[in-house]
Amino acid sequence: MKGVLTKAFLLVAFLLQLAILATDKNIWRDAPTHAYGLAVFAIIDLALFGFLFMRTNRQTFLLVSAWGLIQALVMLADIFNGPSTYGTPTQFATYLFGLGYYDSNHIAFLFPALFVVTILLALSAVIESRSQKGMAPEAASTPQS
Repeated sequence: MKGVLTKAFLLVAFLLQLAILATDKNIWRDAPTHAYGLAVFAIIDLALFGFLFMRTNRQTFLLVSAWGLIQALVMLADIFNGPSTYGTPTQFATYLFGLGYYDSNHIAFLFPALFVVTILLALSAVIESRSQKGMAPEAASTPQS
């Protein structure tokens, strides 16, 4: 089965995003626009997951890889752009990564896990793209009109 790792990382990212949306009371209270953005990320991840069952060519894997990198960069930018409720970017990063204190309003490991999974998603998609030709076999055998 083509793209097993990439599909797995997309599914894990989707599930982590759902877990964050379902369990993090702070994101809904302090930064609802971030929650809606995360929901959009989850929808795109799920759509790409489904799309990989239809097309597993090199371009699709490179698209997924770019999407993983975009997500990771947006998460990093979020640290510097986070809600002022948490003070400085360092304090916000401490909250996101669950360092230094316990906050019962969110599960601390979910954000770092999601960040790592998006990096692994990008890497796996690049690796799996290298094993693809340029087109899926079905597309290559279809006559062009």
